[in-house]
Amino acid sequence: MFCSIFVSLSTHYKLAVGLIEKISSLKINAKLTLAFFVIAFTSITVIGFLSYFKGKKSLETESFNRLTAVREMKATQIEDYFSQIENQIVTFSEDHTIIEAMRDFKMGFDNLQSDLNYSESEIQSLDFRLTKYYESEFLPRLKRNLDSNPMAETYIPKNLNEKILQDLYIANNENEVGTKHYLHHAPDSSAYSKAHKIYHPLIRSYLEKFKYYDIFLVDHETGNIVYSVYKEVDFGTSLLDGPYANTNIAEAFKLAKDADHKDFVKVVDFESYHPSYNAPASFIASPIFDDAGKKLGVLIFQMPIDQINEIMTNRHEWANVGLGQSGETYIVADDYTLRNQSRFFIEDEENYFKMIEEIGTPESTITKIKNFESTIGLQEVKTEGTVAALEGKTDARIFNDYRGVPVLSSYKPLKIRDMHWVIMSEIDKDEAFAHVYDLRKNIIIVFIGLFIAIIFASIIISKKITKPIKLLTGKAQELAAGNLNVHIDILGKDEIGMLSQSFNDMQHSIKNMVDELNDINHNLEEKVNERTQEIQHQKEMVEEKNREIVDSINYALRLQSAIIPPESKIREKFDDSFVLFKPKDIVSGDFYWMDVKGSNVILAVADCTGHGVPGAMVSVVGANGLNRCVKEFGLRKPSSILDKLRELIVETFEMSNHEVKDGMDISFISIDREKGKAQWSGAHNPLWILRKDSSEIIEIKADKQPIGKFEYGKPFTNHEIEFAEGDCLYMFSDGFADQFGGDKGKKLKASTMRELFVSLKDVPMQEQKKKIFETFETWKNLLEQVDDVCVMGIRI
Repeated sequence: MFCSIFVSLSTHYKLAVGLIEKISSLKINAKLTLAFFVIAFTSITVIGFLSYFKGKKSLETESFNRLTAVREMKATQIEDYFSQIENQIVTFSEDHTIIEAMRDFKMGFDNLQSDLNYSESEIQSLDFRLTKYYESEFLPRLKRNLDSNPMAETYIPKNLNEKILQDLYIANNENEVGTKHYLHHAPDSSAYSKAHKIYHPLIRSYLEKFKYYDIFLVDHETGNIVYSVYKEVDFGTSLLDGPYANTNIAEAFKLAKDADHKDFVKVVDFESYHPSYNAPASFIASPIFDDAGKKLGVLIFQMPIDQINEIMTNRHEWANVGLGQSGETYIVADDYTLRNQSRFFIEDEENYFKMIEEIGTPESTITKIKNFESTIGLQEVKTEGTVAALEGKTDARIFNDYRGVPVLSSYKPLKIRDMHWVIMSEIDKDEAFAHVYDLRKNIIIVFIGLFIAIIFASIIISKKITKPIKLLTGKAQELAAGNLNVHIDILGKDEIGMLSQSFNDMQHSIKNMVDELNDINHNLEEKVNERTQEIQHQKEMVEEKNREIVDSINYALRLQSAIIPPESKIREKFDDSFVLFKPKDIVSGDFYWMDVKGSNVILAVADCTGHGVPGAMVSVVGANGLNRCVKEFGLRKPSSILDKLRELIVETFEMSNHEVKDGMDISFISIDREKGKAQWSGAHNPLWILRKDSSEIIEIKADKQPIGKFEYGKPFTNHEIEFAEGDCLYMFSDGFADQFGGDKGKKLKASTMRELFVSLKDVPMQEQKKKIFETFETWKNLLEQVDDVCVMGIRI
């Protein structure tokens, strides 16, 4: 490679030398002609380029200003719209009609069995109708949007009241799918249907007026959806333990049901939602209280996608807001997918699908976009702009958009409750700079005309100037055979005479300059030698300091290793277990901890703020705090230990004159093998349980608060767990799931961890450790490890 570069440079050097020699050999007449031509040519070229780039810059600034104005307008509209929705749900939850509806639907749902008193044969008929509906209506529609093959048993409710409600208003409802809400009430005598007859028309009217996708009333105690307008298959099911307990609607419900004030609002982002046939769905929830302040339930709105689309697409009239033929404004969430329709999908579906196929969009995603007729939550938009905006930056730049087309883009984060969204306002670069391209064409035409004129002018002027110079040249040739000290006669006082005098002066100057350079060169060599020795000394000092720092860190590693129990200690208590501990740097911000008292074994996996030396320092504070909680304060209950640990951490860091918010996330378990029970509590990091007779991981979620200073801190939750021999428990930090890698440099993610652990269910724990480590290294490949990794697995 270096040889080829050297040969190329050598070739170019020879060409340059040859060109200079040819120019030097030209007569002065030709040289002057060439000089005039170069000067004039350079002038008009510079002026042309300056005019072009000035015009381009001005138009670019104007285009960015227009895009920013559109961005700000749409950002204000969408933020105001979400604020309006928040106000609507709070106001609607306080409405006496909704309060009475919540009370009556809840009571009617609870009394369905006693009101209808179904016989055994009627229940069998009910089961038959429900199964038929799921297998002939729901599952075929759902399968089109899934990569797997769903089974009816997964979705059909188990509780009789839930089945009765779905039979009356879904399976036995004569209206087609999508029009089930036109049934005012079922033809039965239950208190529920009487309430439905009263309240359904009012709530449905509210939904149609404000264009929500659906409205739900949920029993806050059981989690049952006791009412919905559209009657999809989530109707009647429990959001606590039903088939949709792990969806985003359940997340919104659980937070709203625990709220202690009526103005509480929780918004969850769009996620695939099976009752809506796996289409992306977003929800907003608020609790319902009666006049006495008693909590009755939770009101949930399913967000109206069409309204968001109308705001962002300006009702498909992009040109009216200055976006021309290729501009659009769109919203992107933190999963880098759209939250409104793509303009190019709306205007030209055929070319849109060709485009996303060419850029490598997965076939399954293309199929979903076609099935849903929507790009929301499906079209990935990971560009320079979306990455910067999701990092909290506001700017206007040029880069390739999600189609791979260069665009002018103005972007910023949106201020919407619970949503990490950004807004992008873009227009194709070719359209934005169309006038600049016209200017460039006109400049080229003018340039060609001036180019021809310059050639003729250069020839004429050079001839007039060189005529007296030829006379001087003749005199100079007479003295050419003499030595360098020959004197050239001065011919006149004009520029030619000045040129002759300049030759004489130059001869003297060169001679003096050469003498001076010889002296300077001698002194310069001595200074270079002195400076080289000084730099070498500084280099040695830097290397010595670096060795001292590395030695200190290695010593810190030995100190940190002293607080972490060896894996063999854990295997003494649980012979089928493992610990995968892989720091990012020499020392780690992750650590694991163990304490044994009789048959009770306490284990913890913690992830401290940061990694390297800062993280290791926090880990020492954390491990010391755990030892004090158990040995000094005699605590054994996990939630009590975490509460006390937080107190100790905050107390430790408050001793500084500076505010320190460092802390840790932790998964903490206390296991009593003799009783077959365990207690668990966690801060951000969950506990995964893989039962011996199950192929699905049970996740016990941690409290959404750290061990450390936290403005909204509350006591940690204590979970009681029963286990059987052969069950597997997993605790871990976020370093494994957050590692970037794979073919596309994406995060490994918790879902991949789940699949991996389930696939290794029957494999001994030490073999699991090996497979998990190999998976991590393969995924990471040549990329840098982004965080410390700590995974602990125990088979009971």
